[in-house]
Amino acid sequence: MQVTRQIEWGDCDSAGIVFYPNYFRWMDSTYHAFTRLVGFDQNSLPRDYGLFATPLIESSCRFFSPARCYQKLQITPLVIRLGTTSLSLTYHFAIGDVPVAEGNEIRAFVTQDGDAIVKAPIPEAIRTRLEAYLA
Repeated sequence: MQVTRQIEWGDCDSAGIVFYPNYFRWMDSTYHAFTRLVGFDQNSLPRDYGLFATPLIESSCRFFSPARCYQKLQITPLVIRLGTTSLSLTYHFAIGDVPVAEGNEIRAFVTQDGDAIVKAPIPEAIRTRLEAYLA
């Protein structure tokens, strides 16, 4: 799977370079597009699996080359680890063949117990679908 985003003026700082927090927003957006492709989303988790959500528990990004206004940014997510209750993803950002950044996320599968949010096992049906995308 790959997502292409048109970089807009509002995505950039005064130097015309993408303002770094946008990479985190784009990772989140790509994650949700990816889960819909895989066959689940945040709305279906409670209904179909008794889960609350897949919150972000860790995120980072390394930057290699600037991306600028009106360029087309390709974002490629890869599942790099499937744990018992969480998954790790890497996002490759590129303009054509030029690497721009690499982001990483860890997301947990959780339920809600009163006010507490508690890690939960990844449902087997979801695990099977995610294994097809394991790098």
